Amino acid sequence: MFRKPLLPGLIWTILIALLTLIPGNYIPKVTTFFNWLGPDKLVHLFIFGVYAYLLVEGFHRQTLVVITHEKALLSSLLLGMVFATFTEVMQRFVIPGRNGNYFDFLADLLGLALGSMIWSIIRRNDKKNLSDSKKYN
Repeated sequence: MFRKPLLPGLIWTILIALLTLIPGNYIPKVTTFFNWLGPDKLVHLFIFGVYAYLLVEGFHRQTLVVITHEKALLSSLLLGMVFATFTEVMQRFVIPGRNGNYFDFLADLLGLALGSMIWSIIRRNDKKNLSDSKKYN
């Protein structure tokens, strides 16, 4: 089935969209010495890291669309980059009180990369553990 494995990623997509498209006057302002390294960048890193992980896992588990199954990492990174671009453009030009910027976009991309790498590491360890258990059976 195509939808079931992708459901967590879809729910997370909706959550990100809701959070990033909230008008700016509803978001508390956090000011730090290094605004470009502020806590909001960690939020971007986290939400897009989780997003990438859920997308890769969903694409990898579904079998209906062969290209997204076989190229789960690439598919999730490309979709994640498109979505990150969309959210920053919407914040910059459409949502009142928000200002999408390059540093947020870079934090999104870094989150996508980290989430994908974590998935790869976990997947590699799962494969290794599975092959090790087959050797001893």
